[in-house]
Amino acid sequence: MHNEVGSVGGGSSLVQAQYIGTVNQQLPGPERVVPHETPRALRRLVGRDDQVKACLEDRRAPLVVFDGLTGVGRRALARYVAEQVKDRYPGGAYYTDYATHTVDGETVISAALRSLLRRDGVRDEVMPAEPGLASLWRSRSSGAAAVMLLENVTEAEQFLQLMPGGQDWLVLVAGRVESPIEVNEVGGKTVRVTPLDEAQSAQLFRDLSGLDGDDPLLAEILGYCGGLPLALRNAATLVVVGRCPSLPELAARLRRSRAELMRTDRGPKKGEPVFEATYQEATEPARRAYRLLGAYPAIDFTAPVFHLLIGLDEATAGDILAELVLLKVLQENHGRYSMHPLVHDHAASLSGLGDEETHEALARVVRAFRNVAYYADAAMIGARYRVAGTPEIQDPFTGDRRAGGLAWFEENRRALHELLPVAREIGLVDEIWQIAESLAAYYFDRKRYADSLSSLRHGIEAAVEAGNRVAEARLRSLASRPLTDLEQFEQAGEFVARSIELADQDGHVVLRASVREFAGRYHDVAGQPEQAQQRYRESIELNEAAGEARGEALSRMFLGQSLGDAEGLRELEAAHRTFGELGDGRLAARALLITGQVRMRIGVPGGIDALTTAAEAFQSSGATFYEAQAREALHAAMVEESPQEARNHLERAIRLYRELGSPRAEKLASEDDGGLDGTES
Repeated sequence: MHNEVGSVGGGSSLVQAQYIGTVNQQLPGPERVVPHETPRALRRLVGRDDQVKACLEDRRAPLVVFDGLTGVGRRALARYVAEQVKDRYPGGAYYTDYATHTVDGETVISAALRSLLRRDGVRDEVMPAEPGLASLWRSRSSGAAAVMLLENVTEAEQFLQLMPGGQDWLVLVAGRVESPIEVNEVGGKTVRVTPLDEAQSAQLFRDLSGLDGDDPLLAEILGYCGGLPLALRNAATLVVVGRCPSLPELAARLRRSRAELMRTDRGPKKGEPVFEATYQEATEPARRAYRLLGAYPAIDFTAPVFHLLIGLDEATAGDILAELVLLKVLQENHGRYSMHPLVHDHAASLSGLGDEETHEALARVVRAFRNVAYYADAAMIGARYRVAGTPEIQDPFTGDRRAGGLAWFEENRRALHELLPVAREIGLVDEIWQIAESLAAYYFDRKRYADSLSSLRHGIEAAVEAGNRVAEARLRSLASRPLTDLEQFEQAGEFVARSIELADQDGHVVLRASVREFAGRYHDVAGQPEQAQQRYRESIELNEAAGEARGEALSRMFLGQSLGDAEGLRELEAAHRTFGELGDGRLAARALLITGQVRMRIGVPGGIDALTTAAEAFQSSGATFYEAQAREALHAAMVEESPQEARNHLERAIRLYRELGSPRAEKLASEDDGGLDGTES
């Protein structure tokens, strides 16, 4: 059939034919506009100059991943770099926020690819199925070079699938990556974004809040923020909106709770904890571990402590630990793991000491620490009277036992200290006083008076609660040492009197001797030599009756020091001989130190030789405090006859005191008239 339609609108003939199949016609898309989608960046960043410089100078990497803890400023840094480099890319600037791509029934990667293609002019009618999205994007992005910013990335595939086809593009990623391997394989690099240091934190807080000056409260506020820009921003916001217009008001508010420091400060989730999303991404075993870490009081720990806490086999615990590191809620450094204080706050908000599982987890850790602390104490001090019984585990210290025990205490003292109040909350009173007894020797060795007194007070309270008068007597006598050193003589006197009373009621003869030795040392420092010497002699008599040679030698050593005369030298010589027979080189050196001091004081020859031998013994054994004392005594003894050698001893004494954090270092430096001004030579 032939239809004439030429008369209609000037048209031509139309031929009607049979069905010839489907004809697809590409609809014309909108004219492509060069995108400039990246959000406005901050005008300046604080403390990120090195990272920005590295990104701007290195034009070879097609991919830069800004990796770090939530709230550390990954997004701000990525946006700033994007703003600085966008003029180099004629193809424009693309932006994708994975937080907005939560489409039901479709992966976030597919949703992100569809969004990019739509913005690049591809209509939904011709959008390919999911497998073809990435290849179409690579084809369409093979032209003019552009920069692309991706935010809230949580896995490597989220940026690998969006890598463009063009060779000169730059992809900036703010988020988390499981491993830098995926980044390296495409020629990219990972930039670690770390918390700001104290000076940078202070500058940012002042810039945001408008508060200036070096108020002592500022350091406290910065400590709560932990160097995280988001926390500093939220703290400054409390100031500028008038909720806490002054530093005292802000500090008081943050003392009550730091939770608002790590809440989202903008967007639809404003006010929500920023770590909650990370927590929800974790597997259930990792969530459980995260909650238990919130109940654990220390923010750093080793893998064995983590295994104990979660109560699973080593392999499973290792996998969970690795997941928490990948989620950036933990950081690993040479075998130790740490949790940022604000992350710990969030974890703590999800945990509780009331549930049985948490109670059992903490009890496992407390008891394990109690057991090793006993052996660390024994490794440092050797055989001595202890109220606590020997744990039913193998002694972990071999070889140089003293060095091993000291190193263990150095590594774990803070955790031990922080576990004491937690142990009290869950009712482990015996474990508390046992840990406090073991910690005492370490604190005495390091001269940490405040920490020593704090742990011993916990122990005394626990011993009283447990009804253990022997433990109370022991700990009260031990506590008299830091009280005396801190010149709190009244309370120290009450403690030694009560310790003798309790020991005489229920104590073993060796305990009765020990508390008298501590009483003697209190009386000596308090300027009561006659009472001191009486207590030392009582202690010697009781130790002799018990056959306790070491305790007898200790009391003789302190009696000799108290007497400070020829009779005292005889007591010191007897003590030195006994320590040598017992193989206790450290106490033998202490007896020599005191012998040298007494000889110099009363003008008996041999003082310098005794002090020199003692100093060398302390140096070889790592007994820093006693070596410093010996070097100081050698300086005083030699300053007139051998001034240069005396100066060498003084300089080393000052250096050692500084290592211990002792104010004695600056006192010696200020008293010296030979040029030392408090700095090491």
